[in-house]
Amino acid sequence: MGDRRIRPTNTTDRVSHLAPPSVRGLPASIDGLPLHTRSLTVQLRAAGPEQWRARGDVIDLRKNGFVPTSYDIQPAGVIHSMSIELELDPTTLRMDAIRVDQPFVAVEASEATRGECCRDPAPRLVELTGECLDDDFTAKLSAKFGGPLGCSHLLTLFQLMASAIPHAARIERARAERDGTHHAEGDRFFRRAVFVDGMRREGDLIDVGVALSDSMTRPYAPDRHSLTRVERFHEVKIAATVDRKRFGFDSLKISERLRDADSLEEVAWTDESAAFESLLGTPVLPGLAKRIFGLTSDDPGRKVLQDALLMFAPGFIQISAAQMDLFFEEQAMARSEGKEPEVARLGGNPGACYMWRENGPISKASFAMDESAGN
Repeated sequence: MGDRRIRPTNTTDRVSHLAPPSVRGLPASIDGLPLHTRSLTVQLRAAGPEQWRARGDVIDLRKNGFVPTSYDIQPAGVIHSMSIELELDPTTLRMDAIRVDQPFVAVEASEATRGECCRDPAPRLVELTGECLDDDFTAKLSAKFGGPLGCSHLLTLFQLMASAIPHAARIERARAERDGTHHAEGDRFFRRAVFVDGMRREGDLIDVGVALSDSMTRPYAPDRHSLTRVERFHEVKIAATVDRKRFGFDSLKISERLRDADSLEEVAWTDESAAFESLLGTPVLPGLAKRIFGLTSDDPGRKVLQDALLMFAPGFIQISAAQMDLFFEEQAMARSEGKEPEVARLGGNPGACYMWRENGPISKASFAMDESAGN
């Protein structure tokens, strides 16, 4: 019957500067008891001749145990589900409209929160309408919505969008100029997906995996196979082991590959771990972002890898909350040794977000609980 594998018909549009093959087969993986998964996605669609539409989503899925806070018990399941939609000028990346939706939040309005909830600061994001996704935007975003002014999860999502969208825009503009074609209204031409997974291992170790994929597609052509629409497919895989008590990197493996329609069968993973060996032994919290920028900012070719690494710490915070079983085990051990176990309570760091701002109702309830436990 011969070779019936689908092969691209266009061999002239190969991705330049593809990394040399170095790792065949699967990149490094993680193992253990599933604790938590964070999903972040960003996509771009053509919305008309002079408009793009972007959407970003963040979902946190707790897979293990429950978390006692100062006011509630948070069980496993969906903890956060939030989205940001943008109407964009394709040339300037000016945001002509911003919409925020938060179907699932960690803190709903209640008597304990004095009627406040995680949705309260969202209007501050909408006030950024008219700004452009340029080099100055992330500083403006942090000033407007960082720390006690906003929601840390929406902030992380918007930071990812502010990096991914300009990156995708540069690639799409170059493709359109090269091919002389444009996407039809409603056609999705870019999607970034990031997954952060945490697994409990034996002892005090946690496996953390980050998987990022960027897909860019060419306009639909009825006479060509769908595989020929692949403009580029960029992937990063990070597998790390973290000491849960020191919050330090015990091991770190990073793999990357970049393919196009003509190289799907050819390009293997490139091991990038050596460039980040200095992170071994350093803490995930605090200061990881600064160290990542120091290792990647001088190399534009590491932009996608940088974005993947920057999702590690925010995801790790969510993973840490799914480890209450370890706390209960340590309580039992303390009692067996005649010691008084600590009171189990988890929550946001003071000032980390609007709900955990200083002197807010949640912070006050947390302080009161600590005072009660100490008496």
